[in-house]
Amino acid sequence: MTQRVFFAAFQHACLQFSLSSAFAAFAAISLFAPRDCRGQTPPPVVATLDTSDAATPDALFTAPASFKTPVVINGRTYVRPTAREQFRDYLNDTYGLPGAARTAARALYAQGMSKPSAWGEDWPGFGQRFGSAGAVTVIDGNVRYGMEMLFKEDMRYIPCHGCSVKRKVENALLAEITARHDTDGHRFFTLTPTVTDMSGPLIANSIWVPGHTAIDGFVGSRLIFATRIGGHLFSEFVLERRHHDPKLPD
Repeated sequence: MTQRVFFAAFQHACLQFSLSSAFAAFAAISLFAPRDCRGQTPPPVVATLDTSDAATPDALFTAPASFKTPVVINGRTYVRPTAREQFRDYLNDTYGLPGAARTAARALYAQGMSKPSAWGEDWPGFGQRFGSAGAVTVIDGNVRYGMEMLFKEDMRYIPCHGCSVKRKVENALLAEITARHDTDGHRFFTLTPTVTDMSGPLIANSIWVPGHTAIDGFVGSRLIFATRIGGHLFSEFVLERRHHDPKLPD
């Protein structure tokens, strides 16, 4: 009984520390981020009247030199997220419904497999598994957000609107080994998803899961990948069906 109370208190402390670090990061971003990273709209570029050459009518109006064709990704116009938008996405993905769904799925799986066996198969055992899974979700989310901001990556999941089944599955799988970069949102290979999805299980199995080591955390991280990819597929084949987008060519 004393051991269970200790583990529960330790998991609660992990959650509190993660929450406090998240809000401290948000405060730092809000205070020290450049003004154009705080969601403010830059001043518009206005066409200017040029009267220096009246013999060339086409030279009377100078078009904005910075005009670019909008970038379309997966059937939607891509806009690089601001720092505040990335923070809101982090909060939703870690502490909102997506994070809670992944936590519950992993806790139910562990309960069904009775892992770890030291926690038993009763309701207190499920509570410990759910608390442990929640702590892993928070650790993963904090590491993911920190690396995303450090390397200036866009880790948001963008569903493939109007795509074929093959492209939707590819999009869901690639999201776990790639990220988007720059204003055009081009996809590139990155280790950020792999590192973040392994961090929580490694810490949990090294510190508070009884009878487990870091090797068990390394092996158990496959469940993190599975629940994330499952969430992507749910977005592709369930949530996005309501938009009724026209089919895109493969």
